[in-house]
Amino acid sequence: MKRLRTSGLVTLVALLLLVGIPSAAWSQDAAPAGASAQGSTGSDVVAGLGSILGSVVFFPFKALVICPGMAIASGVSYAFTGGEPEPAEYLLRVGCTGSYGASPGMVQGQGEFLGSGRESAFRGR
Repeated sequence: MKRLRTSGLVTLVALLLLVGIPSAAWSQDAAPAGASAQGSTGSDVVAGLGSILGSVVFFPFKALVICPGMAIASGVSYAFTGGEPEPAEYLLRVGCTGSYGASPGMVQGQGEFLGSGRESAFRGR
């Protein structure tokens, strides 16, 4: 019974994340210049669906595979360089910064998708 509750809770949290993150990203997009205040067009709907699908696929991959993998690589780098922080910090930033989801604006080419953060964040502090 306890296992059933745990799996139900995990499913609920995953569902909330999958619905909440694309919705939050979508709500932050500004309307493009010249856009009408009328209802969504077909391309807006397709972009919304694309952002949801992209986020459903990419968010768990980045959060559960890329970021933890780069954190491990960062720790190994730190150990092998004798405590030199720059390579370790770089690896950690590459894996854990950037976009975790896609907004409709990103799908339509109006926003920038950052798979591993901005290059400027990696240079100079």
